[in-house]
Amino acid sequence: MSSLNDSQSGMSPPPPRGPSNGRSPLRIVPLGGLGEIGMNCMALEQGDDVVLVDCGVTFPTTDLGIDTYHPRFDYVVGHKERVRAVVLTHGHEDHIGGLPYLLAHLDEDVPVYGPAHALELVKHRLAEHGYGDDEVELIPVAPRKTYEAGSFSFEPIRVTHSIVDAVALAFRTSAGIVVHTGDFKLDPTPPDGELTDEERLAELGDEGVSLLLSDSTNVDSPGRSTSELSVGQTLEEIVKRAKTRVIIGMFASNVQRLAMLAKVAVATRRRICLLGRSVQAHVRAAEICGRLKFPSDLLVPPEHLGSMPRDRVLIIASGTQAERMSALVRLAAGTHPLLRLDPGDVVVLSSRIIPGNDRPVFEMMGDFLRMGIDLKTWLTDRGVHASGHAHREEQTRMIELCRPRSFVPVHGTLHHLVRHAALAREVGVSDVLVAENGEVVELPRGQDDKLAKAARVTVGKVATYGGDELPDEVIRERAQLGRSGVVMVSLVLDRRGSVAAPPRAVQRGVVDQEEGASDVMRAAALAVSRAVADTDGRTRTSDEGVTELVRLAARRVIEAKTGRRPIVLVALSRI
Repeated sequence: MSSLNDSQSGMSPPPPRGPSNGRSPLRIVPLGGLGEIGMNCMALEQGDDVVLVDCGVTFPTTDLGIDTYHPRFDYVVGHKERVRAVVLTHGHEDHIGGLPYLLAHLDEDVPVYGPAHALELVKHRLAEHGYGDDEVELIPVAPRKTYEAGSFSFEPIRVTHSIVDAVALAFRTSAGIVVHTGDFKLDPTPPDGELTDEERLAELGDEGVSLLLSDSTNVDSPGRSTSELSVGQTLEEIVKRAKTRVIIGMFASNVQRLAMLAKVAVATRRRICLLGRSVQAHVRAAEICGRLKFPSDLLVPPEHLGSMPRDRVLIIASGTQAERMSALVRLAAGTHPLLRLDPGDVVVLSSRIIPGNDRPVFEMMGDFLRMGIDLKTWLTDRGVHASGHAHREEQTRMIELCRPRSFVPVHGTLHHLVRHAALAREVGVSDVLVAENGEVVELPRGQDDKLAKAARVTVGKVATYGGDELPDEVIRERAQLGRSGVVMVSLVLDRRGSVAAPPRAVQRGVVDQEEGASDVMRAAALAVSRAVADTDGRTRTSDEGVTELVRLAARRVIEAKTGRRPIVLVALSRI
């Protein structure tokens, strides 16, 4: 189901194309991730070529039957003959989850470049959407090597993050070197030993970086982020002290933390059980890429949990954001089919709350506490989690390494972007511009020219459920149903268009029975009868005309009596 239906296809005109001789300015077109957390997607355009950096999703904060949102692809569809590649920075869902939907809108084969671990996760996502093994060209990249995509060349640069195999990207463009940090931190002791390549970033700075696009997520956090290695040490101490079951809730993509927990399990003579499809999928992908290797006898199937001693199991579960039907939510509710927790069991939420998820997460935490669970979270035990995003000191260091002529903050709400822009000015960058999704930023070739907003393109979110895109009208109707309810009016007319039987109106979610729902519905039915009787014969012969007449008559009465404007559906039949 395409999101680009007739009601949505009125795209704003694209920025004027420059010549393809390499002298055109570079245009940055953010389609997601600027002005919001998640759904990262950005286009780089020069001459006749467009390259996309990442294509992610974001998750709903309301329950309208939506799995994820991906960016609107109006701009991409309008330029699809010019799209040369998609380049991924890492394998988090907010950077790769929208890729299957994007590829469905592209007629020609477009190669997807990315780190090997990210591409393994992409394969899993593509398979879920019915893509064959070789249907999409997936090209693994390695740090410090150069790749070509149309008139662009780009070089991945190793960065540390809360997922393995993450990279920044250095593009060589008509306007000079552009560095996109992706999500990063400057962890001095990453468990896998792969440090952010500050040496290479400094070399690029020496060469001359025209533009730095840098991660803004943790701009409100002073100092430096906590090292991932210290999280492993904290979790090891918790597991060593525990005399019962230990359940670690974590972001499934954090392979380094999974590897550390495997060592903790071995040291404490516990077996590991993976609960949740997400964590199982990430473990498989990491094992295939050689990024994770569990001892052959370490894992125990979930079906065996009930028969294992409580002090001999370490459970790793997904669902830290209280996602509906996730392993952690079902454990907290006591509805998991394979395991019921006991008072005294230890649950560690080795995660942070993503903005917008506060309410469901705190409800899940309350459920654990009511069960008598020994609950440890980042709010009570800071050492159980470390962010994968740079704090202010690290963001400053990134600017100092690259020494860019111009700066545009990315990855964050407008608040984050504005604060990061101010930080760049404090560090000494004079040409700084804040842009949000849809605002096209132009980087000219001249050393003395400044960043400028050159145009605006259509952007937005497309809701998905079960792999299908949901039209905006469906989401609007669902929201209205939740706010005001629905009324069904049934009407029978004879051959002359007269009312053959008294109309009937029934409601759901409009008014409680004790508040006089029957009286309201009778009044609505009577208003329908009168409206049909008072209208002319020509209107009565038209099903469409009668339906609209009935809908408006019923809703006017209901609104007058209740103050609510429900959706009114009409079932019309003729005898």
